[in-house]
Amino acid sequence: MLYFTSIWRYPDTLPLTASMSSVDNCLPEVETWKKHAQALVRKLCTETDLPRTMQIDHGAYCYHILFDYGVLYLTFCEKTDSVGAAHAYLDEIQKEFTSLFSDQIQNETRPYKFIRFDMFMSKSRKVYAMPRATASKPPASLERRTYNRVMGIVDPPSYSSKGNTEVMIVAGVCSLFSILFLMWMLS
Repeated sequence: MLYFTSIWRYPDTLPLTASMSSVDNCLPEVETWKKHAQALVRKLCTETDLPRTMQIDHGAYCYHILFDYGVLYLTFCEKTDSVGAAHAYLDEIQKEFTSLFSDQIQNETRPYKFIRFDMFMSKSRKVYAMPRATASKPPASLERRTYNRVMGIVDPPSYSSKGNTEVMIVAGVCSLFSILFLMWMLS
């Protein structure tokens, strides 16, 4: 289920529009997730070399993001939802928004100026919530990241039985240096 969608101007993070429908009330923490989305957008807009499409995982949910022509399109959904359907939805939103407002985007100074676009987003969200929409394939250029990594929050190391490859690599390098150091000391 797509919980909310917002559209921002890149790189100054001016919010252009956001979803206003009753779907927002399905998840009790939706306002918290919207604040996380604002912080995420501000952080991403400081980066210069961003992929066109990306998915940012955050617990059981994820943000799907599309960058195009100086505009950032963001939607929030459950991680179990189809990646392809979420990005197809964003692609449709991008095409319609660009066709309607492309000449006004860069000159706009007022936040949420295009809030009337919510009607189109609500209709599109209903279409992509249908089961047949989940058959879509994810974009080939999709880049996956985690929220904590993007926001610069250090995750505590995970020593689960499944293993954490980064921790294992660091531990292996540290062990190698320890062995080399001991050999040098003994010689």
